[in-house]
Amino acid sequence: HLFNQGWNPRVMLNYSGSLLRGLRQMGRRDILDNLRRITSDAAYHPYVEWLGTMWGHAVVSSTPLADIELHIRAWQHHFAAIFGLEALSRVRGFSPSEMALPNHPDVAYEFVKTLRDCGYQWVLVQEHTVEEPQSGNSPRRPHLPHRLVCRNSAGDSVEITAIIKTQGSDTKLVAQMQPW
Repeated sequence: HLFNQGWNPRVMLNYSGSLLRGLRQMGRRDILDNLRRITSDAAYHPYVEWLGTMWGHAVVSSTPLADIELHIRAWQHHFAAIFGLEALSRVRGFSPSEMALPNHPDVAYEFVKTLRDCGYQWVLVQEHTVEEPQSGNSPRRPHLPHRLVCRNSAGDSVEITAIIKTQGSDTKLVAQMQPW
């Protein structure tokens, strides 16, 4: 264990609900027991953080709005069934499939509102999907948290903290994210 050697490792885990269910169906108790240990044992809390996600691989911009919350709630329900409600209460961040953010203002608003309604405090986004409102340029300080504000066509707004995944645009390279 790196933390037993004086290191301060950090890892964020993102398993879809269908992957967690698949591990259960395959009888992979070894994997689930290891995940349960690092999720439930308080000694690991400073080092391991789960990200909420969709049940399957539903991309927000191409998923009916009514289904988005169902995907999120299904993931939360299944996660709690495996790891417990206390572990679920520590899931603060959300990683959307493909890290896709909807372009349409009404859809973006509903997505962020749903995240907030489901208890999430921040969302992981790709670097190239974020711009500074004053200039339209990429963020000057991408390693710092940003505020994502979404306004719908009725003028309502909702906001959430956005953590930017750096290191290129490949959505599968989350493990290469370089935190500050």
